[in-house]
Amino acid sequence: MILEQIAQTIVDNTSEIIDYPMIITDEHGNIIGSTDRSRLGSLHIATVDVLRRNRTVSYEPEDVQSLDNVLPGVATPIVLNDKVIGVLGIVGNPDTINKYVQLVKSHVELMFHESFKRETTVLESKTLDTLIQYLLFSDHRHESGPMLEYGRMLGYQFDLDRICIVIELDLPSLHQPGREGSLDKYSFPYFQKELIEQVKHLFVDNRQDIFSLLHLEQMIVLKAVQPHEQEAFIRKTEQRMQRLNQFLQDKHQASASVAVGNMKRGVGGIKESYENAVRVLKIGKSNAQSGRFYHYNDWEITLELLTRELTPAIADKLDGMLGALRRHANYDTLSATFLTYCRCNLNLSETARTLFIHRNSLAYRMDKLAELTGLDLSTFEHCLLLYIAIRGSGADQ
Repeated sequence: MILEQIAQTIVDNTSEIIDYPMIITDEHGNIIGSTDRSRLGSLHIATVDVLRRNRTVSYEPEDVQSLDNVLPGVATPIVLNDKVIGVLGIVGNPDTINKYVQLVKSHVELMFHESFKRETTVLESKTLDTLIQYLLFSDHRHESGPMLEYGRMLGYQFDLDRICIVIELDLPSLHQPGREGSLDKYSFPYFQKELIEQVKHLFVDNRQDIFSLLHLEQMIVLKAVQPHEQEAFIRKTEQRMQRLNQFLQDKHQASASVAVGNMKRGVGGIKESYENAVRVLKIGKSNAQSGRFYHYNDWEITLELLTRELTPAIADKLDGMLGALRRHANYDTLSATFLTYCRCNLNLSETARTLFIHRNSLAYRMDKLAELTGLDLSTFEHCLLLYIAIRGSGADQ
């Protein structure tokens, strides 16, 4: 119980202020906090009476002569959320300490309330993290009803339009011994707490936004977004990513990557948006794109998804087209030349300049590509096929 966890701390801190001995008992009259620690765990019979009567009681010296383990003073109920959870006792002459009782009682109840609120917040956060982990990594296609109800119990509507933001920390850079800003196992928890507060400050601005720490390197924010706000949302998220990286750079010479999924609705949509954000993050990091910000609706990302996620049948067919080309000794040079040709909008002169080669050398390579693939690379359609085949095979990744 929270009372038992913090009673002694409250007694130690409060008795120093008022300079009178104190005790705190639980709802059964057992002493769980005392200036005299030898009394801890013992039964305080007078507070049992205070609990029963539910009011402040003064005990003169003659009142306690026949009572074991009871000293003169004043005892008053401790109330939390309209429920008596224990008793506060202050030892001394009742006439002298009566003026302190209500003030100390209010102070103690406030401390209990704050501790209870903190404990409740931590518990709710852990419960929410567990629920989000289940939503993201389990098959719950037939459990949308219960999931919606669990969300409502925690104050969240899972049937809103949401976009998942994945924030991935560059953890190895934080643990390099001797590097300025490096963290050890003792300082990392404090850094993580500070980072979480920073992420919440930057990315959580709606009461329906959900933050969850997935593991040491990755955290997510499930943003509640209106459909007409998507473009503005992307711009704001990139700006927030830049501010987050400025914070990381200034503090620890570290960085984070941020990926944004697509807008989806409902329980299943949360999982889908997260999975797409992770795919986008993987693509962006593998291509070493600058900025460390990647989003699902980026056309470059869409092109990468198209070339990487072909159906098995199409992938096999395209792979067969590349057989002779891939076996050629100069495959890497030829494939890189062709991809540059595509980036130069099928312009031979621009391609030759970009590659710093003579136009005749470029023409020779293009002829060799046509010979090895059987494609007519003067047509857009055949170039598209070869582009997808090469990118899908992992070239230039």
